[in-house]
Amino acid sequence: MLKLHPRARIAAPRAALALALLTACATPAALAADVTPGTYMLEGGSYTIDVQRDGDGLVVVEPNKRSPYARIDDDEFHFYNDNTQTNYGIRYLDARTIEAFKPDVPGNVGSRLVLMSGGADAIVESAESGRWEALAESYAARIETDSANVQVWAACAGVAMKRSTSTEADADAYARQMAQMLQQMMPAGSASPCADVMPDRVWR
Repeated sequence: MLKLHPRARIAAPRAALALALLTACATPAALAADVTPGTYMLEGGSYTIDVQRDGDGLVVVEPNKRSPYARIDDDEFHFYNDNTQTNYGIRYLDARTIEAFKPDVPGNVGSRLVLMSGGADAIVESAESGRWEALAESYAARIETDSANVQVWAACAGVAMKRSTSTEADADAYARQMAQMLQQMMPAGSASPCADVMPDRVWR
């Protein structure tokens, strides 16, 4: 089991809630131009999503899903999940910040996500995309079962997800950001916790 410094440990949210809060959005072209496509991280570093343009809308890609949101007004988008029978919202704050929330829950405090790295509008698919997606799902599953290492597995899942939709150069650049974040929390000299997605070329 990986060990983080005590100050780096955070409580693990239930994976289902984290995934539901951070599902995707679709907006008209006029609004889509305001949202910067790229990889966003939940403040505190416990979850990442990819925001991409898709025609006149946006798609948020998570390790295990893509989900469309409908525009409600100039800066708010809603998605109704039939499986959970719950309404979820994404609010545009600025070109580098969005907020996930539950619009039907009075007093609900939103979760802010901050742009970590910008990406190209087009999704880059390759023969390896399926393998990276499977790795992203595998690491995301560990978030719920290993509460002491939530940030580690969220970063690994985020990098794997980035590799499934980006060029190697873009994915490596994002992986280096995640590696730097993890190295600040882990004992000096620690090896990569997920060498299959963060190999030595980006970890060192």
